[in-house]
Amino acid sequence: MSNLLSAKGVTKCYKSGARILEVLKGVNIDIKKGEAAAIIGASGAGKSTLLHILGALDRPDAGKISLEGVEYLSMNSENLADLRNKKIGFIYQFHHLLPEFTALENVMIPGMIRMNGSGMNILSHLWSLLHPTFKSAAFKEIRQRAEQILKEVGLEERSAHRPAKLSGGEQQRVALARALINNPELVLADEPTGNLDLSTGDKVFDVIMERTVQSGKTLILVTHNPDLAARVGMIYHLKNGALCKS
Repeated sequence: MSNLLSAKGVTKCYKSGARILEVLKGVNIDIKKGEAAAIIGASGAGKSTLLHILGALDRPDAGKISLEGVEYLSMNSENLADLRNKKIGFIYQFHHLLPEFTALENVMIPGMIRMNGSGMNILSHLWSLLHPTFKSAAFKEIRQRAEQILKEVGLEERSAHRPAKLSGGEQQRVALARALINNPELVLADEPTGNLDLSTGDKVFDVIMERTVQSGKTLILVTHNPDLAARVGMIYHLKNGALCKS
């Protein structure tokens, strides 16, 4: 089976005064469609940096990255934004839900962006989300899909609540639903349970696994927790800027 995601010789440096910090030193990783991998390492090892580069949120200083055979470096910023919206779902440690919008509206936003095009002003997207001038077939489809995903993650009865009225675990499940609304090939999760208590974190992790790997999607999860990594399956260790398979 061919690789869904491939990274070769990825390096990334940051400047701190006169000092140059080399965070990633020629990282290589190949992930096939439907595989699940965990990247572990100490705090500050560069795990989030690597995930952001793999997800086309940041550019490496050197190296090549491709998703379904298309190289990131050959794409401009607008095309990369389109790629992220259509092909990649992101789940973060902090849910980053918009407080003014309900759970359902938060989940719908990536779908609205996809429908209207990445070049549209984000405020126009948000306004059309809350005050659509017409109920287009596409709008109705996105709403129905968002409602279905919220139901699948157990939040059907909480869809009209804003984030402040949801528990930490519920907020993270909304973030998962938002990551899945455009049916991405690849889901990237950065410490998705790190801000939750152990019991809630376990439940959220189970939902993540069920809605990604067990549903045939590809998952890369970053964590500092080796026990959590072991539940994912394939484990990579990031240390001193190098990535090694455990």
